[in-house]
Amino acid sequence: MTPPPAEAVERLAATGRVRVEMPLGEEMTRGLHAALAGPDMVWNRAIRTPFGTDVPAAVFDAQDPVEKARLVAMVHQEAAEGFQFIYDRLRLGQARAMGLTLPAPLDGLHDLFNGAEWRDWAHALTGDDRIAYVDAQATRYLPGHFLNGHDDRHEDAGRLYAYVLNLTPRWRVEWGGLLAFLDDWTEVSEAFVPAFGTLNVFRVPQPHLVTQVADFAPVPRFSVTGWWRTTPPPAA
Repeated sequence: MTPPPAEAVERLAATGRVRVEMPLGEEMTRGLHAALAGPDMVWNRAIRTPFGTDVPAAVFDAQDPVEKARLVAMVHQEAAEGFQFIYDRLRLGQARAMGLTLPAPLDGLHDLFNGAEWRDWAHALTGDDRIAYVDAQATRYLPGHFLNGHDDRHEDAGRLYAYVLNLTPRWRVEWGGLLAFLDDWTEVSEAFVPAFGTLNVFRVPQPHLVTQVADFAPVPRFSVTGWWRTTPPPAA
């Protein structure tokens, strides 16, 4: 791989966050988008609940409209003053551990992220040689989906840096879905548009959110996200 640009290394060190343009190359990036948008992709609907379990998106969408509206209203009520989210995802490491078949580009990405070449690249970008494992989840934000403010803090999880690999070929800022960083949890200090092929990396903990995708957004916001960790999570 091409070493990370010097300006990216400097910006991450100075601000705790950076956006790197197309680190995986055009061909691989387009292959990942095709996999996420393809018919073989299985999505689970993620909502914050006391049970912590996702529901297959197809099952959620097939519910009685009244019941579905009730659940969405509950999510919105909780989101108004607290931490809540709704979006679709597939945890790649967990899926592999369960013996599920992943689309080939996603399977290959998980292997790439945990190979020596990518770890060397991550070490070069961050200057942090503690990075030993990269987890990954494919995500899909449809109109109305969002992720409220949080800082990725998790005791004993070994999270050093979070990342977002953006995989929608064309995105307008008006469509929402921005990765926004918060100053003292009250002001937006910076926001990244999910531009195709860009890799956002930021130090953990750091307050941030994903703004709601607009109802009029014509395409989903696709990405692969996760953390650069000291150790694998229990269900890697």
